[in-house]
Amino acid sequence: MVIIDADDFHEGNAKLDVLAALHYETGMLFNLFTVVGLCSDAFIEKVKAIDYIDMIPHGWLHPTPRECEKWTYDQAFQYLFRIDHLKLTKGFKAPGWQISDGTYRALLDFGYWVADQHYNDYRRPPELPVFFHQDEHHFHIGHMGGHNENEIELHIERLLQMKGEFGFIKDVL
Repeated sequence: MVIIDADDFHEGNAKLDVLAALHYETGMLFNLFTVVGLCSDAFIEKVKAIDYIDMIPHGWLHPTPRECEKWTYDQAFQYLFRIDHLKLTKGFKAPGWQISDGTYRALLDFGYWVADQHYNDYRRPPELPVFFHQDEHHFHIGHMGGHNENEIELHIERLLQMKGEFGFIKDVL
């Protein structure tokens, strides 16, 4: 199964037209790590209705790539409680892959999985389900916070050539 995931999706950085074109051309499905605090409830509901997109929490406002690096358990718990009504997929990716032990524990207590890097294997709770991305299938939506050479539009040609059965992370964990 080919899993495509992209970071930094939010109401002001959505590129829904690009995602639609890629989906209709290739059948691609998108796991979008979503900056929840930069989305209105109406926007979230609109995007959740798109069958080729799965929205997954990605920090609150993502002011830096280290937003969640020092979150306490209580801060992470409050975040998860605050977004629960949105009924997003129960997964999480910390901006910049920087995540605290308190966030891991809160994710576990709320029944979430985490997208993570192997360098955190020694500290991530072993019972917390984990998704490890593949570099060639991981992108960013737009240039949030400056230029990003991993921005999806810079890779359109390569994306159009991807073949296979596309899937959502939540269906393989």
